[in-house]
Amino acid sequence: MKKINNSMPQSFYQYPLGTYAAEQPLWMMFHCASYSLISGLRTRQSVKARAGLRIKLPLPRDPGYTIAHEYGVNNDNPVAPILTAAGIQNSGGLTNLLARLAQPATVFYEKTFATSTYRRFSNVTELTMVSEGRKQFEFQYIFTPKTEQEAYQVDAICGSFRKSSYPALASELPERSYPQNLWAIDILSGNQPTGNTTNSISAEFLGEPLVCVLKTVTVKRNDSADPVVRFLPSGHSNVTLLGLVFQEFETGTYDPNFNAVLSKSEISSNYLSNGAV
Repeated sequence: MKKINNSMPQSFYQYPLGTYAAEQPLWMMFHCASYSLISGLRTRQSVKARAGLRIKLPLPRDPGYTIAHEYGVNNDNPVAPILTAAGIQNSGGLTNLLARLAQPATVFYEKTFATSTYRRFSNVTELTMVSEGRKQFEFQYIFTPKTEQEAYQVDAICGSFRKSSYPALASELPERSYPQNLWAIDILSGNQPTGNTTNSISAEFLGEPLVCVLKTVTVKRNDSADPVVRFLPSGHSNVTLLGLVFQEFETGTYDPNFNAVLSKSEISSNYLSNGAV
């Protein structure tokens, strides 16, 4: 059986170039690598090491993130507040408490009674985290290339984001495709080499971004305030608007040993010897 190779071709794109690049105080580096089932290959470190596509852009306006944890209402608090004096009283006294404890957790639940004249709500229910939130990042760029070389870079950048957001064709199995690519995002300080990242700056602006997937790519080839579509002598657009929405691939959990939020794959890779899912 032939070995199927799903590695990406090595590509690097950057905007702006020349003297304009030297003026950028902060850069963003987007690392794109192929999907993997092995947890050790789904970590930020591995995605950066395996990346076949790297795109370097200035830090956009309003960098930040959104986290939305999911909560549900439950009366089965793992810390067991019902064993406190207040919890015993709220549950209806010691007799009711013993009756509750005697019933299987899968059978008993705090009921809400409702009629046309009477309604009783449980006063021992509380919000319980159902799932950790995945951070979402939105980046907006306006490209105004000054040279033909920069215009080609803009086209390559927009095209690379668009194409890399799709599943990849399995060359040996054309009826199938590999899942979506994985992305790691870094912030570079100043005009430094592409591999030199500053983790503290990435955490400051983006809150330690975990491995992401690219959810949305928006490209507009004109300034919405200009009624005329303008282009360069080479035929490239004079103004290109690019919008990107990334979302973390896995949920994260705070690890006190690392004093950081780690993804499920990173926890598995750090604590399991074989590094497999």
